[in-house]
Amino acid sequence: MPAAKSVSLIKDEVPEYDGSGRAYMTGGTELKADYSSDRNLPLAVFMPENLIRFERNGRTAWGTSDKSNWISFRKIQTDDSALAGAYKPEIADGAAALLQYKEYQGGYPDGNSRVDVFRIRAKEEIYQAEIRTTPAQREELLPLFIDILREVQYMKKQTPLVAGVFIQEPNVGVGKENRQMLNEVMICLQAIVAHDKKKFMSTMYSPETGDYLSFFINTSTSYRFTEMTYEGIPAEGTQRANFDVSFQYMTDEGYQADQSYTISLLRTKQGEWKVANID
Repeated sequence: MPAAKSVSLIKDEVPEYDGSGRAYMTGGTELKADYSSDRNLPLAVFMPENLIRFERNGRTAWGTSDKSNWISFRKIQTDDSALAGAYKPEIADGAAALLQYKEYQGGYPDGNSRVDVFRIRAKEEIYQAEIRTTPAQREELLPLFIDILREVQYMKKQTPLVAGVFIQEPNVGVGKENRQMLNEVMICLQAIVAHDKKKFMSTMYSPETGDYLSFFINTSTSYRFTEMTYEGIPAEGTQRANFDVSFQYMTDEGYQADQSYTISLLRTKQGEWKVANID
């Protein structure tokens, strides 16, 4: 067994979320995980598909559907005032397997269950992580909760994104075909903002194309399109017409980022240009 306080769950401090994903291995099975933010704190976890998010005593918790096993966070003061009283953890009561972690503060009983306490740092602030497990599920769930804590992310709370198409249309010339291309792209962007599947599919080169790109409208992500240029109609050496779009997006978990895509169009047998890819 590693020596006490010899292992760091998190190096230095909690990393800032970069939009990536995670999965967990438990009992030889891979558990998919969804990014899930704390409703009050600038923290988030990758929540395994076998757990749920709920509110517990005014705080966000992630745990089993019966709400008896969970992990939760609170911001604390460096003078330990948040740990005073009946819920101050005792290292002497700690589970042997947890004593190796530098972040581990000890634990305390909670009815017939146990709460193990960890201390982590994010953006110079100190947070207390609490993991509650029942005796019947502790052996199975404690390693999973430790993995969740190991992957905790920092995400500053942002004001809601004002979604929409705020684009000055690029000059594509006066040709009817050119105007039809631009119009198709604008309709596609409007459909993405509105999550309007019917309108979105009407701009697609084929139903298969629409199915492939449906992730744009099948989520509650907000989009704010801000700039568009075009590379040529058609693009040099191809039968594609490419438009470059820049935008901001914000997920329903509060993650916001800037991104850009190229929207490629192909001419159909009917002579219309339709969206063939967004990449």
